[in-house]
Amino acid sequence: MKRLTGWILAGVLLTACQNNENPNVLMTIDLNQFYPEKELILQDFMEVEYVPLESSDEFITSATIKAVGEKYFVMASDRKLLLFDRHTGKGIRVINRVGQGAEEFTYAYEVVLDEVNNELIVNDPTIKKILVYDLEGNFKRSFKHSNEHKFVNVKGFDRDYLVCYDENIFMDAEKAEIDNSRSYHFLVSKQDGSIVQEIAVPYKKLNIPMIQEGGITSIGNVNAIMPLHNDMLIIQNSSDTIYRFTAKDHKTVPFLVKIPSSDPERLMTIGTVTPRYCFFQTIDKTFNPKTGRGFPFRELVYDKLTNGVYLSVVLNADYTSKQQVDMVRLAQNRTILCAGALQPHKLIEAYEKGELKGKLKEIASSLNEDSNPVLMILTAK
Repeated sequence: MKRLTGWILAGVLLTACQNNENPNVLMTIDLNQFYPEKELILQDFMEVEYVPLESSDEFITSATIKAVGEKYFVMASDRKLLLFDRHTGKGIRVINRVGQGAEEFTYAYEVVLDEVNNELIVNDPTIKKILVYDLEGNFKRSFKHSNEHKFVNVKGFDRDYLVCYDENIFMDAEKAEIDNSRSYHFLVSKQDGSIVQEIAVPYKKLNIPMIQEGGITSIGNVNAIMPLHNDMLIIQNSSDTIYRFTAKDHKTVPFLVKIPSSDPERLMTIGTVTPRYCFFQTIDKTFNPKTGRGFPFRELVYDKLTNGVYLSVVLNADYTSKQQVDMVRLAQNRTILCAGALQPHKLIEAYEKGELKGKLKEIASSLNEDSNPVLMILTAK
């Protein structure tokens, strides 16, 4: 496919989303243009639920969300995992398995919550190991990353498998000769870590979200795997096509075609996909060593009803002030489409200014500076 100058990345995405219920439709969009801003009200197209977390001594945490399920969600803080009830916010248990032992991890980089098998799957790329615990925190099994691979992105695919992305693409990109037949996405067994299938994505040369300039190496945050319903989106920046890896028959189906830009190069990552909207980011592959800033991004949305592309501004109507919601970095894209943690000090400040309404106002009225975050869960209307 020909490479054209323009804001391809975003464009490609857009069309894809328009037909996200039909994985057999190949979509292409040329984004060689600037887009008008579109302001959306979150509650117009999403169901919004707030779950205040238990704030007992055992469960006080400044944790980050690692996984959200139908029954539970998992947060990580202070080198431990915390399991909460997804509906009530009650703390279920603290799992502290950090250490140097055979049944321990050093860093829970990613956590897969497998409620079907009642397991927590922890990926620790620092020791190239995946460890599996039951929901009581008991060790069940572990396995090393397969051979020469180092998995950084690990997502739950179904009852039996994970989809993993190999970080070694960064080292391979620096080689003089590139093996463009090599795969970096894999279907991996949850039982023993064996590679069941290489998820092949064709490309001519490697293009990675890394810049080396002025003696500084900067790496951009671009998702390589994103769940979409029961399938998985395979995002390979080196390819001009984003693929949908199907749960039904484990095949790669073209999801959208992207027309890459060249000056500057733009990368793309997909966010939340709803019945009407597809949210995504375009990311400029630029870095300024003087300021230490790089990879500027734009958040865009494709509206399937109007077939339009817009700069995205999503506002939470439970604030009287204009509080924007990030629909890309908080994306989940399964039954729960988006989830984030609202920090207590910010909610208290908004409450004292009279900027909150409804259930969120009620919750904020009972918070203090030592409270846990409030989980915000978004599902499709």
